[in-house]
Amino acid sequence: MPTVDILSISLDAAIATEEGDARRRQRRYAERCDSYTVVVKTDGDAGEAVSEGALRVVPTRSRTRYQFPVDAYRAAARRCREGTVDVVTTQDPFATGVVGWALARRFGLPLHVQVHADVFDNPAWRGASLGRRAAERVGRFVLARADAVRVGTEHERGKVRDIVPADARVHVAPVAIDAERRCRETTRAERERLRERLDLDDAPVVAFAGRFVPQKNLDRWVDVAERVAKRASDPPQFVLVGDGPERERIRRRFDEAGVGDRARFPGWVAEDELAVYYDLADVFLLTSDYEGTARVIVEAGLKGLPVVATPFAGALDNVEDGATGFVAEDVETLADRICWLLDRPEERAAFGEQARARFEDSFDPERLVEAYVEFLRPDGY
Repeated sequence: MPTVDILSISLDAAIATEEGDARRRQRRYAERCDSYTVVVKTDGDAGEAVSEGALRVVPTRSRTRYQFPVDAYRAAARRCREGTVDVVTTQDPFATGVVGWALARRFGLPLHVQVHADVFDNPAWRGASLGRRAAERVGRFVLARADAVRVGTEHERGKVRDIVPADARVHVAPVAIDAERRCRETTRAERERLRERLDLDDAPVVAFAGRFVPQKNLDRWVDVAERVAKRASDPPQFVLVGDGPERERIRRRFDEAGVGDRARFPGWVAEDELAVYYDLADVFLLTSDYEGTARVIVEAGLKGLPVVATPFAGALDNVEDGATGFVAEDVETLADRICWLLDRPEERAAFGEQARARFEDSFDPERLVEAYVEFLRPDGY
């Protein structure tokens, strides 16, 4: 199978600052390429240059966020002048997309753009900040000049297909999940210790994991929890893993809704500890306004958890309504679906097993790495 020389522009500073999932993923891509160079946004003196086999990581060490595009362009242009780059790919169609477009135009290279969230023709995303209308126009400009686009869901593919040139390839290739750590097997002793630490009784658990930010619409999560606590025959407890600017406000919302005594907020947890939280839960609830693939849906499914979610792109693609979980828009229906699952342990277990089987196949790491590398190749083969 032919391989190529890839130049990637990324915002993921972790690629250059730590030996973690992000760098491991880039290493796996590089193993399938002749050369794979990643120019990464880092701040100040952060980041280290990496050269391992086919992988090269170049941190920009930008003084400000506004300096990054200039720094990235200069570093990437030096690589292009070596004359071996076959494709330039960008992490998004915005800041990195503009850099990639400028490089592709100057050096006559194919431009392959990645879209990792449901952002186009999406009022929820566009309305979240004043600058997003302008950002969407920039993104459309870049996509209209792309030779290939990578998206995470079929829902996003349909939107992007209407923007890109008619001959551009649009690949559905979600980011691979680091299931080895985040979905590892846990022991009974680990689960019992966590239950004791969180001061949980034997009631079922409805869980969330993620950032406490407006996009997740955790006010709706609280509204669902309030109704579930009143309707379920065995009222559950609620465990919300993560942190962010809205955490304390959401904690107060639970108190105001009269279910604060049933809610637990353990904060951020280590990757390998997250698996214990999944195993402690009976249902996973996600009420986001918009998301791409939503890694937590896949992780929950791999741990045998049914997922109840709002109809954002990642849920529409990855939750089979009535088979591995439920997808619904309104609070009342979301609450009813959770109560249905909590009251029916056999059906709940069957949903979880179907979710596990689905994701073990569709999110097989080797398959997803190959899908991404196929997107990178100029000819798609």
